[in-house]
Amino acid sequence: FYYLDRMSLVLNQRWRHALSDYAVPISVALCVWISYSAHDQVQVERISLPRNFEPTYPSYDDEDAAYGYYKRDWYQGLNLGGGDVSKLALLSFVASIPIVALFYIDHLFSCILGQKKELGLQKGEYYHSSMLVTGIFNAVLPSFGLPFVTASLPHSPQFTKALTDYDKSESPPKVLKVHESRLAPLIVYTMCFLALVFPSVLEHCPVGVVNGILTFVGLQGILPFTGNQFVDRCVLLFTHPAEFPTPPPESATSSYLGLPWHRIHLYTAVQLACLAACWGMRFTGPFALAFPLVVVGFIPIRLYLLPKFFTPEELELLDSEGGEGTGKSHDDAAVDKKGTTTTMEPGYEHPPLPAWRSWLS
Repeated sequence: FYYLDRMSLVLNQRWRHALSDYAVPISVALCVWISYSAHDQVQVERISLPRNFEPTYPSYDDEDAAYGYYKRDWYQGLNLGGGDVSKLALLSFVASIPIVALFYIDHLFSCILGQKKELGLQKGEYYHSSMLVTGIFNAVLPSFGLPFVTASLPHSPQFTKALTDYDKSESPPKVLKVHESRLAPLIVYTMCFLALVFPSVLEHCPVGVVNGILTFVGLQGILPFTGNQFVDRCVLLFTHPAEFPTPPPESATSSYLGLPWHRIHLYTAVQLACLAACWGMRFTGPFALAFPLVVVGFIPIRLYLLPKFFTPEELELLDSEGGEGTGKSHDDAAVDKKGTTTTMEPGYEHPPLPAWRSWLS
């Protein structure tokens, strides 16, 4: 369903857009139906959710066990165990350093990728205030045993991508317009809340469907030639230079494909080494928690080391998300007064949305 949008011979353009936009819920509904139609022949594992709004993590205190009560208390403050609060606070502070670094990077990257100036958003940006709200939540929620809150990759920028119209006749697809909607996220988080209120509805969904959704979300960020320049350049490592894609004439001087192949491969090798360093941290035992500090260490490498081996022009082309340099700073991103990017082809008119899709947007 998702790739129907690229098949020009299937249905008409409006139906292809609609089926592609709602590919995931259509697939979920279809898989749930199949799981029930074959339940007599196949044992299907389904989601299981608690029925009561209470802590589910067990407490193993002897006093609780004596009364047959095995649920922990809601409040999980520093002095809950009755130990040395100062030592516990110091240990928590040290352990929080890599976690704060990870959340800061995740949150900042999510905000940048979801609010790029190239998207031409008209309703303002959300950076400092979102970080403040996140900090307040993360100072309060863990005291009650609740999870941390952070803007996460990849689904935060993918939400913006889902509200974006693209000209998919080009590779990579060009941004035409972003439907800046408050209704869409409201519906999403309302449905998340309803899943807690009516768990029996969500329990119809097989576990395999949830795993499939997570796999789909992950693949959207690593599939070649879908806008991820790093993955595209990794494919080029196994491609003969004579077979490299040819950039359009109008962007021949603003695409990394115009650079010498050995310069492209050198930059890709540096990124692969950085990726290997992050991945290798998972094998370091208790030090694996510090992998965000490795990511922070990439910042001085990019700012001070790479400019010694690459020219500013090369870094601009190899560092851009879609493989095309703008020749301008981010503050001078080419966005016209109507909020659409200058990558839109002259005379291109996006097909009108059906009434029900316009309302949701």
